[in-house]
Amino acid sequence: MSTTETLTINRILNTIAERGATDAHFVIGNYPYLRVQEQLTPLTEEELINPQIMESVINFFVADEKRKLLEEKKEFKFVYTWMSKARFRVHIFQQKGYFSVSLKLIAGQIKTFSELGLPKVVDQLTLNTKGLLFIAGPFNAGKSSTVAAIIQNINQTRSEHILYLEQPVEQFFVSQKSVIEQREVGVDVPTFADGLRSAKNEDVDVIVVSQVDSPESWELLLELADSGRLVIAILDFDNVVSAFNGIVSEFKEEKGEWVKNVLAESLLGVIVQKLIPKVSGGMALAVEVLLLTASSKALIKEGRFSQLESIIQTSRAEGMISLDRSIYELVQKGEVNPQEAIKYVRNAVAFKQGLTR
Repeated sequence: MSTTETLTINRILNTIAERGATDAHFVIGNYPYLRVQEQLTPLTEEELINPQIMESVINFFVADEKRKLLEEKKEFKFVYTWMSKARFRVHIFQQKGYFSVSLKLIAGQIKTFSELGLPKVVDQLTLNTKGLLFIAGPFNAGKSSTVAAIIQNINQTRSEHILYLEQPVEQFFVSQKSVIEQREVGVDVPTFADGLRSAKNEDVDVIVVSQVDSPESWELLLELADSGRLVIAILDFDNVVSAFNGIVSEFKEEKGEWVKNVLAESLLGVIVQKLIPKVSGGMALAVEVLLLTASSKALIKEGRFSQLESIIQTSRAEGMISLDRSIYELVQKGEVNPQEAIKYVRNAVAFKQGLTR
């Protein structure tokens, strides 16, 4: 790779940091694209990406000994530290016969609940020593940052053996009151299911997974929660109802009742996140929170998941939060403008009525 090509890639990485971008994308036939406050912006001052430039980008990030692995699997995820200035989650994958590269900027420090804008109920949830806690939301919703804050909170406040199964390892933790093990799937353990199976026979108090990628992983995860461990999982569902429907759909019909019973007995809560551009720049966190109460427990056990949304809306006193209420409060605080907020709410009519009262 030439010096010019290296300088070009370093310049783009520096632009990511300067503009506060969360992501960058390199696709053949396009300019490099950055995502800044949810908006994709082309770097038109750079060259259009051709196969030669893409080859240079890949060579910049991938060490020679890992290139063969990429050629075999056609996809590769890892974390890259750039000049001690920033860390990126790198995803190289193939489409239409060509490789593409996506980068995600990893936060340098673990933020607290308050710094992330999480409600106080999250702090209360982490006091539990057993049960199921799901952190859900779409891509780029800040889920990894929330999980890191939860792990760090436990690490600083009580003595636990914490196992974090990730792909790839993003944030490094220093054991304080707790002992933290971080195992990278594909490097330290073959699959998430293998890591969870191993945890069943180990002295582990808290199990955290960055994704649940198979029915076998789901079954092992529920078994671990049912055995009296604290289990925290990151999910890709964008609301509470779809999360429960998605979990149950992973199992064959004969397992359905067992799944619903474990969820009803072990669940601590579900936190669904979305990030919304702020008036002042940056992103504001909106959350939906479901907690286990007598009402929600009954609905989960009976599989009446569609009714959980109404439980959330009518249970503010118990600490539950609807997404629309969370967004409304961000508008009331002046953090998000109403025109931006309306793009993210579920009931636009009711939301507008609330703003005009």
